[in-house]
Amino acid sequence: MSLSHCSRYIFPRNFVKKNVFPPGPDSIMFGITQPFPGLSNDTRAFSPVTLNREWPTLGRLLFMVFCSCIGSTINGFFVAAFFVEHSLKRLGNVFLACVGMADLIITTGVMPISAVVLLSGQWDIVPVCQVLQFLTEASTYCYSLFFALVAAEGYFRLCGTPGEYESFISMRIGLVAIMVFLVSFITAGVGTFMDFDYDYCQRMHYGNVNFRLATTIIFHVIPCVITTYGLIATAIRIRSRAVEQLHYKRSQQYERDYSLTNLNIAAYALYVIGWTPYLIIVHVFPGASDAKYYHCAWIAICRSLITSFLYSSLNRNFRRAFAHLFYYCCCKSSITGSFSSRHRRALEYKPATGDVRVHIMHQAVSMSSPQRGASSSRETQEL
Repeated sequence: MSLSHCSRYIFPRNFVKKNVFPPGPDSIMFGITQPFPGLSNDTRAFSPVTLNREWPTLGRLLFMVFCSCIGSTINGFFVAAFFVEHSLKRLGNVFLACVGMADLIITTGVMPISAVVLLSGQWDIVPVCQVLQFLTEASTYCYSLFFALVAAEGYFRLCGTPGEYESFISMRIGLVAIMVFLVSFITAGVGTFMDFDYDYCQRMHYGNVNFRLATTIIFHVIPCVITTYGLIATAIRIRSRAVEQLHYKRSQQYERDYSLTNLNIAAYALYVIGWTPYLIIVHVFPGASDAKYYHCAWIAICRSLITSFLYSSLNRNFRRAFAHLFYYCCCKSSITGSFSSRHRRALEYKPATGDVRVHIMHQAVSMSSPQRGASSSRETQEL
């Protein structure tokens, strides 16, 4: 039996905090799991799954159902937008679509399960809570890594040379995305079900210090540095290029680059602001009360509802894609052959005409400037 399991029998769950001593230097050095002051589920005012037990049950249920329905819809539309909008069908946008899938894990997995647990009144148990902790951690790891790849894609596309961007795009993006999901889910599963991570459900132990330090550096610190540098450098490059090249500032590509980069900065800043209080409590103030601990956790979880709203409300391409998706999902009662064929011909005709004009312009520009032609072709590379 491991020391972490032995500690649960040595220290009862309902002992007071003043009888618990902080971990010594030897235990921190060797990464020994330490007991943490926690209360049993019968005496705790806060539930890790269903929030404060003193709040009205109906209010908590409506809140979870609302967050689940709205979040699942808006994040689903966000992922589908990359398949229905012509201007978003770029190979480099695969990583941004995966960012939406990471948020979709929370809104379609964590929040609905919490609502079911609250409605049943019988499933507020440790195994269910551990499943929710596993899904949340996996989603967070995926979000952080994919946003670093989004920032790297934007940096190579706008700040790098055509050869550097072609090398970045030529890698197997689908395989990289699958590997990110696998590594994130495996790490979250090991940390949650093998007691290597912080005990979110019962708050009985700190977890393995070395494991927590490694996951923090790999999944949070390094991606944060890459993402911050990539997004800021890209934003600076867009503005300097607009000053140097007047034709770029007047083009639609400038509007797309400027809007998408600023939205990426806002979305990642919101992610950092949402999760920073929770990380500070876990690593710096692990003895904080349940109210502070679970409030910070749920504030960070609810952040997944806001990100897609930013893109759908502030970006023209996403607004157009969301409008098409809303129409076909909510307003279209039947599909007739003449109607669908007529609109399909219209949708196919408009992009084709635009593509011909753009292609002719690209040929004219490429004849005068080979470097400019290569840059334009790589910026319009599709999925």
